[in-house]
Amino acid sequence: MINRIENNQDSDMVRIEYMPGNTCNHKCHYCFPGSNEGDQGWPDVDIVKQNLSHLLTHYENNGKTKSNLYIVGGEPTLWKGLEELCQYLKSKHNIIIEMSTNGTRKINWWKNNAKNFDHVEVSVHREFANLDHLIKVCDTLYDLGVFVNADVLIDPNAWNQCIDNVEYLKTNSKNKWPIIAKVVHFNGNHRYTDTQLEYFKEAIKQYPTQEWFETTTKKPLREVKIHTDDNIIVVNNDNYLIANNLNKFQGWTCNLGVDFIKIFPDGRITGNCQQKLFGNLHNNNFTQTYSPVIEPLICNRQLCVCSEETVIEKYARL
Repeated sequence: MINRIENNQDSDMVRIEYMPGNTCNHKCHYCFPGSNEGDQGWPDVDIVKQNLSHLLTHYENNGKTKSNLYIVGGEPTLWKGLEELCQYLKSKHNIIIEMSTNGTRKINWWKNNAKNFDHVEVSVHREFANLDHLIKVCDTLYDLGVFVNADVLIDPNAWNQCIDNVEYLKTNSKNKWPIIAKVVHFNGNHRYTDTQLEYFKEAIKQYPTQEWFETTTKKPLREVKIHTDDNIIVVNNDNYLIANNLNKFQGWTCNLGVDFIKIFPDGRITGNCQQKLFGNLHNNNFTQTYSPVIEPLICNRQLCVCSEETVIEKYARL
């Protein structure tokens, strides 16, 4: 039985997942509800700049001197304020900016915007992906010094096609950037056969090594330590806990709000579990009112359905 989750994220770093909007040019059937409806307009970039900078300063004043902003969607590259926000935050804070994207913007867009990102995850969705274009996007970012990887979403209902996509990318990437097979979640559950789950376990072994990752990105590869009653399992992949049905933490003490928060398109600052609301980024009086106590919380959810949040530091209470 597991009793503690640790990771090697610096203790003086906060990771923020920001979803500025839910507009997307793809409509993947397995996408989480609320992620691609387009019913949340893009935010005012000036308000976001001011309030997100205030949020980062609040964490800095509480010992989190470094920040890691992870921008997701929807499709964030459709937001006209994206470039301005990234450049502003980089000028004001000690920040790493990462982004998850479907990579559909034209190559010139990537050439013009590569400087804004330290890491780009290009998600590959079998219903819509133009594999040759995505290879060009990844090659462009790689050649411009951005750490890039392709995340291939593996739909269990189209298994063979998805695995073919993985192999096509491996063949044509020339081993310059990683190709990662990703578990698809349906309301927190996966629908894979035991044989298919074994594929993911083997795929995890092929992920980048610590030495390769640090040399390429100038930051450590995430390492997750899963403590059990008998030993410690060390992995470098966020999918491990969900793929192995080890994502039940109800009653545990969790560092959500301390090491990690998520900001939704309507401005809510919380987590994917939405257990606690810390504030709203879009409030006009945000800079006057946002100053919550930064402390762990007690999980009250039956399942942790977000791979990012499964690896937040947490422990079972005695």
